[in-house]
Amino acid sequence: MQPDHPESILSPREYQLLRLAAAGYTDMAIAEQLGISEATVGTYWGRVRIKFGPYSRTELVAIMMRAESNAAYESLRLEKAEELESLQLKLTSGGAISPRLLLESSPDAIVLVSANGFIEFANQAAHDLFGYFGSEMEGLSHSALIPLRYRDKHDELSTGFLKEPARKRMGLHLETPAVNKLGDEFPICASISAVESSDGPIVMCVVRAA
Repeated sequence: MQPDHPESILSPREYQLLRLAAAGYTDMAIAEQLGISEATVGTYWGRVRIKFGPYSRTELVAIMMRAESNAAYESLRLEKAEELESLQLKLTSGGAISPRLLLESSPDAIVLVSANGFIEFANQAAHDLFGYFGSEMEGLSHSALIPLRYRDKHDELSTGFLKEPARKRMGLHLETPAVNKLGDEFPICASISAVESSDGPIVMCVVRAA
């Protein structure tokens, strides 16, 4: 079983076990942290396997992290659905990208990317998240936010997305890597949606540090 909300079927202690394991703790360190014996830690792993399935320790942690990542994405998508609809309405009725106040007021990083792959707008939260200043992000290729080793694949996926725009998550793994102005990588949770404007499709990307 691969639960959507693992914390809902785990006891508090079982959930602590997985969280500590995800943070890199060994069973001995988990036992010390929780004030229990290492044998009891093994008992808790057994209980988690009964609820999740006969997976390895690493797989159990991955299941929990994947479920939490999916839940974070879904929360982000639902929170931004109304904002996206408002933006869609303004773009189709007004043509140019005008609702900057709406986007600047968002606590989440928002980046608008044109069909040719260049950033047309990034709010202050996006500049803060990626380490840019002023309006430095505007005019950059969106690939500048992606680690070099992933850029070719990301460009391929972006092209496919624009051919058949649909609301979707970026990345189906535990986390999507991004890169800041200094070249440092960090994990993000992001949702992308295409909206139509008089100049063609614009991709709206809402980003949150994972």
